[in-house]
Amino acid sequence: MWRVFLIAMVFVVACSEPLQLTLRHHDAIFGGRPAPDDVAVFFIDNDAGVCSATLIAPRTLLTAAHCVQDQVPMFALNHERIDVPGDGGMYTVVKRVTYSQATDGGTADLALLLLDRAPPVTPRPWAWWGPPPPEKSPIRHVGYGRTESAPPGARVSVDTTTSGAVENRTSGMVLVSGDFGKGLCFGDSGGPALGPTDAGERLIAVHSFIATTCGEGVSSSVMVFPYRRFIESWLATNEPADCARDGRCVANCTPEDPDCLCGSDGVCRAECPENDDPDCPGECRVDGVCSPRTMCPMGDGDCILEGNACLSAGQCGGRQCVNDPQNTQRYCTQNCDAMQPCPETMNCESARSVCVLKPRPLVAEGAVCGPLFKCATGTACSDLGTERRCLRTCTSQANCLEGMRCRFGTVSVCVPMPAITLDAGTSWQGPIAPVGCTSAPGAMLLALLSVLRARRRT
Repeated sequence: MWRVFLIAMVFVVACSEPLQLTLRHHDAIFGGRPAPDDVAVFFIDNDAGVCSATLIAPRTLLTAAHCVQDQVPMFALNHERIDVPGDGGMYTVVKRVTYSQATDGGTADLALLLLDRAPPVTPRPWAWWGPPPPEKSPIRHVGYGRTESAPPGARVSVDTTTSGAVENRTSGMVLVSGDFGKGLCFGDSGGPALGPTDAGERLIAVHSFIATTCGEGVSSSVMVFPYRRFIESWLATNEPADCARDGRCVANCTPEDPDCLCGSDGVCRAECPENDDPDCPGECRVDGVCSPRTMCPMGDGDCILEGNACLSAGQCGGRQCVNDPQNTQRYCTQNCDAMQPCPETMNCESARSVCVLKPRPLVAEGAVCGPLFKCATGTACSDLGTERRCLRTCTSQANCLEGMRCRFGTVSVCVPMPAITLDAGTSWQGPIAPVGCTSAPGAMLLALLSVLRARRRT
């Protein structure tokens, strides 16, 4: 009997490791790759846990506020892998501030750290201008978070796309990104979301939180341009003047320091991005305040364009931030009446005397959709192969019809299950029995019971 029991235990033990790997795979992000060249991304550690951060000035790291605790020692490491500490240094954080502390309670999941010395690393440029990138824009996340095969501690890069900008009450203006099987995980908080701009790849947002299980495609990062004054004020106090945008002109920069081109020299220059020249009239330059349209007929670089997502009316040139039955996310707009008509893409809503986006025709579940159509209630316009269709939304597999599965993401939808291809070909006569290690314990249990019964009879 003991011989049979030992044989049964061998089968059970042999099955335990693959089962554990399956569970670990479910909780992991997918699609990542080592990022040895992203040397401006650091690993930070304190009692709040492990996070990531980005060097944006000689001694300054930009990270998430929830990664920072007051009076707790913090350390930053510049290793590609924490378990192989021979390729970078270890630094002590000597000063820190969160956005809430700097603004007496402001809401944005951002923080700045000052290192005890300057690492031999070129800081990563950051995008101090808006607006948010449009939907489906490429985005690259870098961080030290857990992967599908390892705990936090290795610098990894993940390429994915954006799916919009939304207001979050605790994190601020966030950029949502991720594809099914690609995204952020625990330990990536504070790391950079890097996007292409006219000036090259720049840090446009800071990793803040995930809304679902790692790898299911919902990652949220706080955009930095709405909070640029927080960063610039810190740099002016804690860092020497450099070639980045910091309000101080440095000569012989390549490309030219934007503070020199658009500094205070008595000339209003049209080539300055977003009217960001202190010599231009009024408050139309980028100064952290959106000036009313009556003051800036050519626009204000601080203002969010009409129809784009907003946090408050103060971000809009028309001083209106509203939503409507078809658009739950608030967007910038303006007042309207007989003397002040709406833009071509909007209608005047008489009840509020504001311009709202024109309603789009409703299309049913399964129909082809796009920006000119609105999917029926309970469905969402999502990618399906090479096209976009109105697919049923879901929160679990129970919401989907037979033959469909719930594809989790920014908006979770029901999609057809993939066809199963058998090793023997596409046709098969008879039942399909489970095979492999997972079926072994049950078979061995039956064998063991048979032996026991036989011995009992004897």
